[in-house]
Amino acid sequence: MIFASDLDRTLIYSKKFISKGEGIRLIEKKEDEEISFMTENAIRGLKELSKDLLFIPVTTRTIEQYKRISILEEIAPKYAITSNGGNILIDGEIDTEWNDLVQKKIKEDCLPLEDLLSKFKEIASDDWVIRRRMADDLFTYCIVDREKIPMEKLDLFMDWLEARNWKVSLQGRKLYFVPHYVCKWKALEHIKERENIDFIISAGDSLLDLPMLKGADISFAPPHGEIYKIHRNNEEAENIIFTEKEGIFAAEEILEKINGYARSIG
Repeated sequence: MIFASDLDRTLIYSKKFISKGEGIRLIEKKEDEEISFMTENAIRGLKELSKDLLFIPVTTRTIEQYKRISILEEIAPKYAITSNGGNILIDGEIDTEWNDLVQKKIKEDCLPLEDLLSKFKEIASDDWVIRRRMADDLFTYCIVDREKIPMEKLDLFMDWLEARNWKVSLQGRKLYFVPHYVCKWKALEHIKERENIDFIISAGDSLLDLPMLKGADISFAPPHGEIYKIHRNNEEAENIIFTEKEGIFAAEEILEKINGYARSIG
């Protein structure tokens, strides 16, 4: 059995999602900046679960950003999916065969990045686009002022991109532009076939997680994410269980439920 989980805002949380108190551990720093946290209960639950299931971290983070998370060094998962599915790590090393396949599919099927950026310039301005970043040469994202985004123009641009095999996701202050083949679920399917494992449990909060949650046998999502806000009452979420807890404590509930499920069938 596989447990594949998104990280940020699903298992790990930034300062804005936590309140002061005991039982919360810092699990990521960048130089002197404190980045991410988990509760001690969630850490224990994840370690316990990792002994019984094949735990696969799945993240939109770059490889460099992923490797900053200290708790994952302790658990040392065999596989990790980074770069929104564009990269698979096996025992910490890049699966070059998978990355080559993804790069090939992007070139064959997707609008070239330079054409995307040229079109985006028609609606982008310094008023709301703060800076732009590339992620492992696979996709791009912008840091934005969410309150100033011209949403009608962005919605039209999103429709235009969807028709050219790119998807768009707005998560907090980050606006992602991702080729369709750079997909968490596609990478997870690849590992599933490699390991010959049939049953998948997944967890995630954003629209970039939705294909993975829909593809899994059982899925969990916290009520503070895009999936809950947009899909909680429609068929897109029919196999997704939403937690009652929000923020950093949602991770505890997800892991408690999965550990309980694993024990019941084990």
